[in-house]
Amino acid sequence: MNQLNTITINVGAMSNMRIIVSCVDYNHEVLSLSDFQEQVVEQLLDYYHTRLLQNLSVLRTLSSIGISRANVKQYRLGLCDRTLNLHIADARTYNGACVRGILEVHGLIRPSGHEELRGCVVVPLTDENGLVAGIFAKRLSQYVRQSGRRFTLWLATQNAINTVVFPDIVEVLRHAK
Repeated sequence: MNQLNTITINVGAMSNMRIIVSCVDYNHEVLSLSDFQEQVVEQLLDYYHTRLLQNLSVLRTLSSIGISRANVKQYRLGLCDRTLNLHIADARTYNGACVRGILEVHGLIRPSGHEELRGCVVVPLTDENGLVAGIFAKRLSQYVRQSGRRFTLWLATQNAINTVVFPDIVEVLRHAK
């Protein structure tokens, strides 16, 4: 599968995509993720990848739209299945507070602890250096509300939209029913 450099995004009230930018550009300086923050995001994506490989029902659904288990492993697709809260240390501990704080600041979990991408198949998006610059997520049909958005695009920094590489597996997910 080839790499796409651009993706068409409809913006506005009728859009079916939500865009989350994690770091705010203060004083016109582009903020970047620290090494620890990158590790937390990488661990999150690894956890989601493991959860998808363990969920045979979702793997069958992906297979029916042309995404094989080999594609899942190649692109590190994952599944946000609302179990992350059980996996991270309690917020009252130092490690738990650090990890939860990073995920909350970057818009990946809500202040209540709920996962922003719950019910979604996630695709890590990298920049030209191979670092995670964003996440594309498609909500599975059973989790979409009548007025809900089907897709979410999480960007690690404001500048990420200029550097992110969209694998063509994103187009397969976008056009699947």
